[in-house]
Amino acid sequence: MTKSVETNAEAAAKPRRRVRRQAPTVRRQDLLAVTISCLARLGARGTTGREICRQAGVSHGLLRHYFKNPENLLLETYQELCDSVIVRFEAEMALPHDDPWETIDRFLVMLFSDEWANPDILGAWIAFWTLVRSNAEFAAVSEDYNYRLREMLAEAVRRLPPGPVPADDLAALLSAVTDGLWIDFCLSPTRMPRDRALELSRLTLRRLAPRPGE
Repeated sequence: MTKSVETNAEAAAKPRRRVRRQAPTVRRQDLLAVTISCLARLGARGTTGREICRQAGVSHGLLRHYFKNPENLLLETYQELCDSVIVRFEAEMALPHDDPWETIDRFLVMLFSDEWANPDILGAWIAFWTLVRSNAEFAAVSEDYNYRLREMLAEAVRRLPPGPVPADDLAALLSAVTDGLWIDFCLSPTRMPRDRALELSRLTLRRLAPRPGE
């Protein structure tokens, strides 16, 4: 039985299979995720544009399509990470919770979720904190992020009935306790389990701003 030979004309007439490409936003998020992973494993010095592209399996020139300044990729990643936390908190603040404690509770759940509390995120934050101490641009992003986060937390606290601790002080105390528990959990989930860290964060809020009758 002889095989039929496909002519050039017949081949050209056939519809070509289209290669499915990722949407730009998806590809950019993938590159950001690879950047965070590299930061956690290699630190700021080892996280170069070429290494990120190598890990992601893309060409180095592709960075220019997805980032405003590929030469300052780490700064853009830091800004993106900070903005993501703020956006998530803003979303919780916008929801009409009948219980004002619930707004803060839901934000705490987000902070201790798999998405935001894991070794890669902690490693990236440590790398960024190092850069904050030596680079004015990173320091400016850090200052702005911490100011916005503290202001939003204070606003959430002001929705609670007035208590013995002023709102700004309560926000500062809650932030300090939560940060410490978050780091402890990321370093050792067996020593500080997620549920325990979340429980202690909530307990701190309710001790400093108790519900009426509690």
